[in-house]
Amino acid sequence: MKRRHFLQTTALFPAAAASPQNVRNAVEFGNRFVLWQSAYGGADPVKCPYRTPGETATQIQGLGPPTRTLYKLYQATGAGLYKEAADRYATFLMNTLRDPETPYTNRFTVGGRSRHALSSAWMYGKALSPCFEWFSLTNPDEDAFQQKGYALYRWLQRHRREDSYFGVGYPTGKYPDAQFSCDLGEVGTGLMGFYRITNHKPALDDATGLAKYFLTDYQDGSGRGIWSPKLGVWLVGPWPEGGAEHFTDQRFNQTGWGWSALVVGEFLLRLREQSQDSALRAGIEDKCLKAFRWCFDKCQFEDGAHGMFGRDDKWVGQGAAAILLYLSLKRQNLVPPDVELEYRPKVDKSWRWMLENTGRDSYPADGYIRVTGLTSKKSPENLMWMMAWTMEALLEGGKVFSA
Repeated sequence: MKRRHFLQTTALFPAAAASPQNVRNAVEFGNRFVLWQSAYGGADPVKCPYRTPGETATQIQGLGPPTRTLYKLYQATGAGLYKEAADRYATFLMNTLRDPETPYTNRFTVGGRSRHALSSAWMYGKALSPCFEWFSLTNPDEDAFQQKGYALYRWLQRHRREDSYFGVGYPTGKYPDAQFSCDLGEVGTGLMGFYRITNHKPALDDATGLAKYFLTDYQDGSGRGIWSPKLGVWLVGPWPEGGAEHFTDQRFNQTGWGWSALVVGEFLLRLREQSQDSALRAGIEDKCLKAFRWCFDKCQFEDGAHGMFGRDDKWVGQGAAAILLYLSLKRQNLVPPDVELEYRPKVDKSWRWMLENTGRDSYPADGYIRVTGLTSKKSPENLMWMMAWTMEALLEGGKVFSA
C-alpha cells in the first residue's frame, strides 16, 4: 500500500492540536480502521487495502487487534465512532465462525467447491479475546453473545492434543498440525479473556495446561515444547518447515520472531496474574523477560527501529510489539532494576522512533522499510494487525513515556 492511500482520506475525528503527539498519531490509525470497515462489520473488500481478494481464511486475521485498540481509542477520546466500529468488528468476527467438522478438517466442500472451515484454533482464540471479552466489557448490559462465548470455548476443545495441549487446526508440510507458537498464544489469550468474563474455571485450567508448551524447551522431533534456550525466545513452530507469512528462507524450528514474543508473552503474563502456582509464575517471569531482552538484543536497529526475525527489515509494528511487551512486564513489576537500567534507554529510543514514523506525513508504506529484504509483506491482513499494535502502543506508551 502506498503512503498516499493511507493519507488521502479526510479524518473522521481530527485529534485536537493540543493533544499529545502519540494520541494524534493513534487517531490517524483509528480513523483508517473505521473507514476501511464495511457496513456489516468486516474489512470492506473494496475500501480496505489490507484484505486478501477471494475466499481465504486470512480475511478475518487482521480484525481482532483493531477491535481491542479501537475500544481503547474510544476510552481515550470519548468518540463514539470508535466504539461502534469496534462493536461491528467484534460481532462480525464472532459470527463468521462455526463448529468444527466431524471428522475434523480445516476445509470442506459445498456445491463442489472447497472452502475454509473457519474453525481453526486461532480463530476461536481471537474471537474469545479481544472480540468476546472486550465487547462484553464495553457493553455490560448486552448479554446476547454469552452463549456464543461458551460455544466458541466448546468448539475449541476439538483441537486438544497430548503434546502441546491444543493444536492450531491445520497442517504444515507432512506434519498434521503446525503447532505455531503465535497461533497458540492467541488461543491462550482467548482462554484468559473468556475466563475474565465468565469465571469459567475449566478455561483457566486449559490455559494452565497450554502454558506448559511455552515453558518447555524445544526438542527436535517433538511437539511438546517450543521455548528455545539457544535463542532466548519462543520458536515459530516445532517442525522443520518454512514458507509461512513474512517468511523467505527461515525455518520454523530454528527461528524466533517478534510476533510470538508479544502474543505468547501477553498470554502468559495474563495467566500469571490468575495463577497461584509459584513454579508456573516463576517460569513465566523468566521466559517473558528473556523474550523482551531478545526483542532488543537481536531485533533493534541502531536508530530504534525493529526487525521481525532479527535485524532484517524495519517494521513499525514490530517495534510497537516490543514496547507493548515491555509495558506488560512493567505493569506487573517484573523488570528488575538492573534490567531497567540497561534496557530503558533502548525502549525510549524505540518509542521515539515510533513517534517519528507514525505521523500523517511520516508513516512508511505498509509500516515497512526494506533493509535486507529477508522478510515479506504477505499477508496484507498482518499489516493491518501490526497497525493495530502500533496504535495500541501509542496509546499505552503515552501513559509511561510522555509522563
